[in-house]
Amino acid sequence: MMRAQSKSEPWELHWKEVAVFDRNASSLGIDEFELMLSASESLAKEAAAMSKGGPVLFLCGPGNNGGDGFLASCSQTLSDSEVVVVASHEKSKTSASARARESASSRSTIHLWPEVPNRDWSLIVDCLLGAGFSGPGTEPRGKIGEITSWVASCSCPVLSCDIPTGLGSQGAIVADRTVTFHSRKMWMSESGCGEVVVSKLPWPDSVVDCGIGDAARYPVFSKDARKGDRGRLLVIGGGPYHGAPILSGLAAARSGCDLVHVAMPSSASGRTKWPNSLIPEILTDEDYLTSESTGDIAEFLDSPRRPQAMLIGPGIGREESTVEIVKDIISMASSKEIPVVVDADAISSLPVGKWPEGLQGVATPHHGEAERWLSGTTPRKALQGSNGETAAIVVTGQRDEITGPDGRFCYATGGHPRMAVGGTGDLLAGLIGGLLAQGMAAWPASRLGCAVLREAGNRATRKTGPGLLAEDVPVHIAHTLSDWTRSA
Repeated sequence: MMRAQSKSEPWELHWKEVAVFDRNASSLGIDEFELMLSASESLAKEAAAMSKGGPVLFLCGPGNNGGDGFLASCSQTLSDSEVVVVASHEKSKTSASARARESASSRSTIHLWPEVPNRDWSLIVDCLLGAGFSGPGTEPRGKIGEITSWVASCSCPVLSCDIPTGLGSQGAIVADRTVTFHSRKMWMSESGCGEVVVSKLPWPDSVVDCGIGDAARYPVFSKDARKGDRGRLLVIGGGPYHGAPILSGLAAARSGCDLVHVAMPSSASGRTKWPNSLIPEILTDEDYLTSESTGDIAEFLDSPRRPQAMLIGPGIGREESTVEIVKDIISMASSKEIPVVVDADAISSLPVGKWPEGLQGVATPHHGEAERWLSGTTPRKALQGSNGETAAIVVTGQRDEITGPDGRFCYATGGHPRMAVGGTGDLLAGLIGGLLAQGMAAWPASRLGCAVLREAGNRATRKTGPGLLAEDVPVHIAHTLSDWTRSA
């Protein structure tokens, strides 16, 4: 049997995951202000240690990072120090940060930039912008930019909250110490952040599992978008079974992917009732995939219709010649840096116990397929050659187990028992493939795909009841994404 994995220690977060976890926490009824209180106490503790009783200047921005600073400034931990607070803006942007600002103002005067009292500061606490801002390398502008320039002219130590403001840009604040929350963020180095102190937040493990928060990473629609801008997916499947690749294609189309091509051997294609939303690609092979179709696929990958992602496996069968050509196709896609979802019988083409070298994408085995492929190892060990968010393994079941490189691991739970119906795996593979085609990396695409499919299954079952079929679900994928992204 495949060995079960336990929850790992927090991984190094992509900056955009901060918004994911915040929204998950909110959906679980966790009070944002309570989390802010916890964060502020950790910040106050470090400020007290660094200032050693000398005067401390808090620089607070308009968001929740500023809220952490406002609350830390009035902590009892700093009661022996002179504390001065300067706000970058007249008003705070969130209800939690506004509440924190009110708490701070009830204890002392909050100065408004550029008014900075003249003191011999023992410490400056940077609470201007956190990781929830625009991402690494974004240059601070406006009042925030003015303040970061002023900090650069000061000679006293700096403590940053979450990340140094502007991290990665030329105008970034250079911190001597940084208090970050839950786990380190990507691109935090000693040269910009100084010593990094990780403060745990009082939330349950379920906050880091898949949920509505994952919609925060769904690609934003452009008002100037044209056909093809949201990606092209190539689904390769069929042979023994023609329904599976069609289900995958429908799920991909409902994910927001612009163009979905489904390639099948001619016999399977001829048995198929093709939906208007899918583009048929008839392979040279008649009954199942062999090397005869290598040229067809290579030509497609090199054409102006080159896909942004591929899905291979639904309904494809496990003929010996099929297993070998799938290996070649995966290698071909890897060399062209096309991310691939490897699903169903295509799993048997993967190297035993290992992730294919150079492959970007997702494998979606059920437990039986995972046991055969991994042969006693764990998804975590199989992914040791990968890094960041480029690869993921989703072991599907009553509870999906999602593993990524560098310690990434979470569950997808919920959904309706009726979703055990045949074809659910094909839907998930297509949905993840569609998200990859739209530019999402493997890890966030896997998380969002698992979360959305479970919610879509709930909605479909409420409407259809015990007679639910897999083909009833795709439209609810679209509805779920619409609701989740609209409320993000």
